[in-house]
Amino acid sequence: MLNKTMIASSFAVSIVLAGCTSSMLNPSTERNLAKLQNKNWVMTEINQMNYKADPTLSAVPTLSFGHSQLSGSDGCNQFMGGYAIKGNQIKFSNLVTTEKACLNPTDLPQKFSQALNQVVSYDATDSELKLLDNNRRVVLKFKNLK
Repeated sequence: MLNKTMIASSFAVSIVLAGCTSSMLNPSTERNLAKLQNKNWVMTEINQMNYKADPTLSAVPTLSFGHSQLSGSDGCNQFMGGYAIKGNQIKFSNLVTTEKACLNPTDLPQKFSQALNQVVSYDATDSELKLLDNNRRVVLKFKNLK
């Protein structure tokens, strides 16, 4: 019975997320989606502090936007969830994270998660993504590696 309830709940959440994403689309939003999707965004700044790491040698926070799904890494754990945009506003939803033991424990995953929770809008070019808070302050900055 519990299994059927979980399947039904998951299906309902998927429909709601799909409805939110499609209902928010307009020509401006579609152009903005093209700037976000199908890119490998690697973090270069968090809370106005530069973050330099070689993604081939170390765990670096990343983001990847699919059609309506977001996935990435906080520098240790993987996460995924939904997102919806309207113009330059962005809203993340239902983010779930793995909980593995990190080899080099730092406070980066926690700082990344806190910063991501502050995001309400974004500014994107083909090579750079800035995630902004309510005050239009850059809380996370990424570069595109694709």
